[in-house]
Amino acid sequence: DALAEHKEATEAHLYSELCNLANLDLRLVCYDLTSSYFETVAVGRRAFASLAFGYSRDHRSDRPQIMIGLLVTSDGIPIAHHVFSGNTADVSTLPGVMEDLKSRFGVGRIALVADRGLISEDNLALVGAHGFDHVLATRLHHDDDVAAVLELANAPSSSWEAVPEARSFCADLTHDSRRFVVVFSPVRYFRDRYRHLTLCARIEDGLIAIEERVRAGRLVDPAKIGAAADRVLRSSPVGRCFVVTIRKGFFSWDFDEKARRYDEELLCGRFVITTSLTTSEASAAQVLRYYKSLQSVERRFRVMKDFLSLRPMFHWTEARVRGHVALCVLAATIEAVMAQDLVNAKLTDPDLPFQSMTPRRALSVLKEVRVQHISAGDKQIKLVNRRSVLQAKVLRALSVDTSTWSKAEIA
Repeated sequence: DALAEHKEATEAHLYSELCNLANLDLRLVCYDLTSSYFETVAVGRRAFASLAFGYSRDHRSDRPQIMIGLLVTSDGIPIAHHVFSGNTADVSTLPGVMEDLKSRFGVGRIALVADRGLISEDNLALVGAHGFDHVLATRLHHDDDVAAVLELANAPSSSWEAVPEARSFCADLTHDSRRFVVVFSPVRYFRDRYRHLTLCARIEDGLIAIEERVRAGRLVDPAKIGAAADRVLRSSPVGRCFVVTIRKGFFSWDFDEKARRYDEELLCGRFVITTSLTTSEASAAQVLRYYKSLQSVERRFRVMKDFLSLRPMFHWTEARVRGHVALCVLAATIEAVMAQDLVNAKLTDPDLPFQSMTPRRALSVLKEVRVQHISAGDKQIKLVNRRSVLQAKVLRALSVDTSTWSKAEIA
């Protein structure tokens, strides 16, 4: 309880300071989850409540993990985080996060941006009940509303708007009193089309092999034929595009034309966003830009995991694990503010002149600035090595006051 109290107080204080320091854009709050695994496994016992096996974003299903939910502004600055058990379903985390966002931060009208794994009908209603707008990706399968919207977008009468910076086109549609934005990316289309055809060809090869075994009499039992076909179909995300017929000593297969058309004609290159924002509050292109801001959460996760050493973890008490995560989030907040300062200063990487200098590179440049303390009898001398032009630019960009470094101290 004490740990949670300190965490909440720290986040509230940091939020207040950042509102003034970084001019936070609070029209949007992006929310996403990641996992972080532990390198060793406790033998014979569960070390603490949050430790569990679950779906691993790090592709380490062989390791126990925790889940971390991060709330980030559209500028990419973290404002709060939550730690969940490693086997927590994404969709179940949103209610508590919404309640916390409303009660602790007291922000005005904002739009929550989140991905499809966090969405359910109950959660949509919950977001509205808390007074928030939403910009949410939809599930593309097993959703009749999305299927109907994709059909509308595919009609010759549909109107598309170009979004050059996203290399995409979007169509603004209304279905069942809900607003949807269908996004089409030519690059994504060719990628999806190639993947779909490749996976279908792989399934066809597997089904033809079963057909030959049945015809040769090596596979007769319908149960065994069905099990073989099931292994082929379930191993692929496009298995729904095929139908099979099985009888004793007989096996045939064909395409499910409805499912195949849905995947090939309606889905390839497209995804669907739903939003409560009206067209006067945000155009279709703006809705797409808002959704793209979700990438800021993914960038923070990459920074935390790779630069700030969030993973792997070696702690084995709840308090230490939560403290480790809190420190990494705090460091990620500082890193995000540094990145914003470097961009605002238009400071580029000398090795990559078309790219803004990253905080990681800036810190490596400043690492060469050394302070040396020299004792000469009863006299103490502090020497700071002379800064290079690049180091001076980085210090100015980060608003580091060097006026207290007297000329006598600089060697």
